[in-house]
Amino acid sequence: MTVWVEGATGKAGRRVVRALADAGVPVRAASRHPGAPSRGVVPVRFDWYDPSTWSSALGDADALFLKGLDADDDAAEVMTRLIAAAPNVRHVVLMSAVGVDRAPDETPRRAVESAVQNSGRRWTILRPNWFLQNFDEDEWVFAKALREEGALYASAGRSEVGFVDTRDIADAAVTVLTHDGHHGRGYTLTGPESVTFGHVADTLSKASGRPITHVDATPDQHRAYFARSGLSEDWVEHMVDLFALVRANVFARVSDDYQELTGNPPRTLEAYAKEMWSR
Repeated sequence: MTVWVEGATGKAGRRVVRALADAGVPVRAASRHPGAPSRGVVPVRFDWYDPSTWSSALGDADALFLKGLDADDDAAEVMTRLIAAAPNVRHVVLMSAVGVDRAPDETPRRAVESAVQNSGRRWTILRPNWFLQNFDEDEWVFAKALREEGALYASAGRSEVGFVDTRDIADAAVTVLTHDGHHGRGYTLTGPESVTFGHVADTLSKASGRPITHVDATPDQHRAYFARSGLSEDWVEHMVDLFALVRANVFARVSDDYQELTGNPPRTLEAYAKEMWSR
């Protein structure tokens, strides 16, 4: 089996690549800016918006790990065309997001899930919660302000999130790609507990040895903070909408799916903080 991994240089994708390679599974690591080759990993250039890159990127892969186009209106159509362009593929694993299975059918991410489910291939959907690695790797969501201001901007109040470590996503992906019994299944991936952003700030502060404060911004203040990034207005509004869902406790769910899949407990916020934020 050869697995084609989309978004192979991203927070989750690069860990999926590493976990598959460590398990001895050949990988075609697809991204717009491919990294360097390594044992078992062939980097390939791929761009969702340039179909001329698709065939050569897919190569001889017989399984796909996909993230897709987050909120593009035509994301489902593009996903359908990509899967159709991979005639050798027998299994598609989609990394969606927690709660998407309960979203209206017309929302882009739910439509992408439906496209995978109706593709005629074996399919599995992983629905992770918010990534712990957003705190140190996602510049304009959290990392820059945490690093430079000791501020965790989050218009969240006392709402909770079941943050997941991206390495757990990678372990789950390896399991469903290399073992039978996961066709037609969806798995919700979370950490072992649901916590407030205030608790996250306190945990990162304790691990780093410097003051870190949760800035419980209003939605308008949070929009202004995101606008400082210089990124598109669509991205800013997407982030504001995500935090509206946080305040509605959409992401407070904690699931046992990871432990049932892998036999291991999910990694904790405290373990992540000690590893990545220790002084």
